Amino acid sequence: MLMSIECAGHPRDMGLAQGAAARTAIRAEVARLGLPEQRSRIPNLAALTVGALRGFGAGREWFRQFAHQAERLEGLACSAQLPVDSILELHLRIRAGGEQGGLLARRSEVRARTVGGPKDEKRLLLERSLPRAFADEVGWILRESRPEVGFRSIEIGLPWLVSSVAGLNEAGLAVVAGPLLWGAPGREGCPTSLLLVQECLQRFEDLDGAIDWCCKRPVEGEQSLVLADASGNVATVVSSGRERRAQWGEGELHLESGELSESEGALASQTSDAADRVWLDPRGKRLRVELVGSRIEVELGDESAVSIPTLR
Repeated sequence: MLMSIECAGHPRDMGLAQGAAARTAIRAEVARLGLPEQRSRIPNLAALTVGALRGFGAGREWFRQFAHQAERLEGLACSAQLPVDSILELHLRIRAGGEQGGLLARRSEVRARTVGGPKDEKRLLLERSLPRAFADEVGWILRESRPEVGFRSIEIGLPWLVSSVAGLNEAGLAVVAGPLLWGAPGREGCPTSLLLVQECLQRFEDLDGAIDWCCKRPVEGEQSLVLADASGNVATVVSSGRERRAQWGEGELHLESGELSESEGALASQTSDAADRVWLDPRGKRLRVELVGSRIEVELGDESAVSIPTLR
């Protein structure tokens, strides 16, 4: 079943809420990868930006350049009763894509298309297929974020992930991330380009500001992001290493990429319409997700909070 989580408040508060709600799944993923599970019980006054992971390279740049998501990560680790470095390692290892990227690197489709007949109001939809988790992997979650500062949003992500792979905010900005392709392994360089999804959802109401932000932030990866806003504009940001380029578009867009595992190859005869997927409607401010037989549709209205059906 699809797990749903509500996070509100300051960044650390949202991390605490996610860590508490998804503690079992987060700890299972850390254990599956053989990462440390014992959190130090000794108070430590050292700054967060020290140590093997946080003291240099991508970990240091994460805490320096993405303060909100760094605080969210620290809160998540605290509430899940895990070391900060173990949660950070989960986020750094996905930059390599392939097997290390897990669900975030697995083959999927991203589409932007206009729907509506001659007598209907036409609107733009973003769509992403969601590969199914293996038996020993943690699966997708539905999350609502209500930051103290910034836009409310509804997103699809993973229990341990502070960013998301697809989301829509209350202003009508929608962002969908394609799979993480092969990138540089190790801990040097910059954080994953996937952080840009949550940055855009919290900060921007249209494409102009979001595209400019995506092209200037210090991230890296081999990945494409598709963005759309309530006015019907659509654009793609293509990340290649530390370089990015933006392409404004119109009409229909269809991208397919990512790793195809052996078990997924056996399912290749299935049609794309049969896959689990999420749809985003920027103009209607609606998100719909169909996953393993569950179907949820959420609308971001003008109210101060959004009610998400709870399916666990």
